[in-house]
Amino acid sequence: MRIAVDHTIVVDFPVSLPRVTLALRVTPEDNHDQTVAGWRIGPDRDARLNIGRDGYGNVLTMLYADGPLDRIEIHVGGEVFTGPSSGILSAAHPEPLPPSLFLRQSSGNAEAPDLAALVIDAVEEAEGDIDRLHLLNVALHQRAEDSNADMLAAMFVSAARRLNYPARCVSGYFARDGGATPHFWAEAYVADVGWVGFDPAIGLSAGEDHARVASAIDLSGVATVIGGRIRL
Repeated sequence: MRIAVDHTIVVDFPVSLPRVTLALRVTPEDNHDQTVAGWRIGPDRDARLNIGRDGYGNVLTMLYADGPLDRIEIHVGGEVFTGPSSGILSAAHPEPLPPSLFLRQSSGNAEAPDLAALVIDAVEEAEGDIDRLHLLNVALHQRAEDSNADMLAAMFVSAARRLNYPARCVSGYFARDGGATPHFWAEAYVADVGWVGFDPAIGLSAGEDHARVASAIDLSGVATVIGGRIRL
């Protein structure tokens, strides 16, 4: 599937600043499941971009700009070609950290008021690991559908860990209505299968309409931009 990304991130600052440093997680990478073409990051003023990696192995772009300025607009765009994966992240995807790290609950993930009930329901009705996680994904979608995608992803991660599955938050882009928008979902680790993507915002597995950018133990680790007040 061809996913065309074309959007602008607006970052506001509370006061005019003489210089600005931002950390951006907006760049998808080539892997077994996706190929990236013509990716670009274009700030609306002179700026220096340094590309590296964060502690989870995600592409991290540091943006440095001189002021005075009270806002900055960053245009992000390109194309991502994805293939059918049934939500399973290829074993060829580089994993710098062991799955066991993602069993630890984090204060950066959300708790739903009826989270315990969701977990119990999923366990009682399931016929195996994948089925249990799918049921949890659907339950969250049905009972918390008014929540934002990022909060739903965090709820899924917290619930999956209660069931003793390593789980993490994921950021990227979701194709819909001919375009693509920034989006969040989750991945859970299943023995003998690997990392599997679940999107409680739609109640389905993360598929070829998802372009993956970053993953981390909680939402703060996959934040699109760090610094200022962000409008996507």
